[in-house]
Amino acid sequence: MANDINVVFLGKFGYPSGMASTKRIQHFLDYLNGLSTTTRVLQLRSTGENAGTEQAGNYLGTEYRRIGADLKLDRFLVSGLFRYLRDGVGALKRWRISGGRNVLYSYGGVTLESVAFILAAKRLGYLVIFDIVEDNTFIDDKLSLPGKIRWLAGELLDRFFLGLADGVVVISNYLRALYGKKVNASVPLVLIPISARCGTKVRPDREPGPTRIVYAGSFAKKDGIEQLLDAFEKVQQKKGNCTLMLCGTGASVKLYQPRIASNPAIQYIGYLDDSAFYRFLSGADVLCVTRTGSTYANAGFPFKLGEYLATGNPVIVSDVGDVRRYLSHMEDAIIVEPGDVSAIAGALEYCLDHPETAARIGQSGADKCRRYFDPTANGNLLMQLIRRL
Repeated sequence: MANDINVVFLGKFGYPSGMASTKRIQHFLDYLNGLSTTTRVLQLRSTGENAGTEQAGNYLGTEYRRIGADLKLDRFLVSGLFRYLRDGVGALKRWRISGGRNVLYSYGGVTLESVAFILAAKRLGYLVIFDIVEDNTFIDDKLSLPGKIRWLAGELLDRFFLGLADGVVVISNYLRALYGKKVNASVPLVLIPISARCGTKVRPDREPGPTRIVYAGSFAKKDGIEQLLDAFEKVQQKKGNCTLMLCGTGASVKLYQPRIASNPAIQYIGYLDDSAFYRFLSGADVLCVTRTGSTYANAGFPFKLGEYLATGNPVIVSDVGDVRRYLSHMEDAIIVEPGDVSAIAGALEYCLDHPETAARIGQSGADKCRRYFDPTANGNLLMQLIRRL
């Protein structure tokens, strides 16, 4: 029975608002709550758009708690760490259901922020599932010293604590092959891809005006923002009548601000809440997922691709990871070589010159989204895994 299952989602992701990681977790929560499963969220070290907001509450039937927002490298660090551990372990104890199947779902595997709570959960009798969504071995962004320390620690923790997993979820075939070699053969390992909710409405007619080219997400090096800007400016100079609209957040946004400010045809929208965000995507003419070809980019699978496809708008996507496992070039999306400015520019120009064909590609992409990235199907995969443990 699902009502004797208690799942605590743990990780450093925004909740209840946030970007890709939050939405992945929320889709699982929605499915589990629909089965009357007990669900909770323990969010670690709230940052960004959630900083300063309520530290506990209930959202769509899920109780949540945020801890560690006050942790800083200052004279209060020791007392802050004590509160962090006390509050996190206390929540796991309080949330544990006697006689039930208690599961800790650790988003991102083992990290400095989560390792103590994973150990505590095991002692409390929780079953532990690791959700692996990237391979940090190949991070190609320049990291600060604290970032390098966290990265190295993550590598060591993964090596020494992966054996605590009762089950492993991965988001891509690359990660399935990688972790298939790392985990014990007796530990269930399941591929659960990205998810997105597809509507049934036909793509609406667009009002006259410049073609709206949209990117929404993070601004890390793997996201290929520089190449997208280069390609857009080439097309804008040649064709005109187009705008590039950027939405999202991240520490790297400031690197692109001077370039954005120098071109009136490029707009930075900033971070949007969910309702505004999906209206923003739906209002696009072309959506871009132009990732680089790094190993890091190929290891994961861009969550935004599912959200883009769900709109029914045409999508330009780099040929990374599992993209061709689900989509066909010029049928469901326009697939380009990673990091190739000329290929991106050519795809943008094609959409400008052939809007009707591009629209048909967008509708086919939405069909593939329904087929492969259905949140209900993904939630069912998770529940099947939980019942196997």
